[in-house]
Amino acid sequence: MVGCGQSQETVTDKPTPPTTNTPIVIDNWSADGVISDKEYSNNVHYGNFELYWSNDDQYIYIGIKVQTLGWLAFGIQPGLKMKDADMIVGFVQERKVYIFDHFSTGDFGPHNEDTELGGTNDIFEYGGSEDEGFTTIEFMRELDTGDGWDIPLTKGPNKIIWAFGTNDGSGFKHTTRGYGEIIL
Repeated sequence: MVGCGQSQETVTDKPTPPTTNTPIVIDNWSADGVISDKEYSNNVHYGNFELYWSNDDQYIYIGIKVQTLGWLAFGIQPGLKMKDADMIVGFVQERKVYIFDHFSTGDFGPHNEDTELGGTNDIFEYGGSEDEGFTTIEFMRELDTGDGWDIPLTKGPNKIIWAFGTNDGSGFKHTTRGYGEIIL
């Protein structure tokens, strides 16, 4: 998600309509890197970026499936562009899942790990996989972590940003990005 640069980029701001199913039992959730039927109660698709979520009174459970073998990111975004965005960045490399709790301090980054800024890593459980050209990351965190570098998720609409790229590891230069919202 760092920098816009001059690279070829696709921006998608118009999602397919969100789907809200009947509430699920969160006990069915598993951070196994596989998004199964009825595991999440809500979803929205932004082109090749699929976002799934469920929540209870304390936690949000997120599943992200993207057509890339690179990194992907999801952020809670109160301002413009990336400024002050609370972000989760993840990728799978050689069957190992890497996931980071970040915060962006500028319009186009930089975004550093919360722990580098004096905060905490607030991702409790996570998993991921790569299969047939798709990367899937699942994680959970508290709706309100109490960390000054995390934005609380509240009942009703919450603005989000999302992005993905083609490489794993550092650099996180996006090829596709967009804005949207999730409703709790």
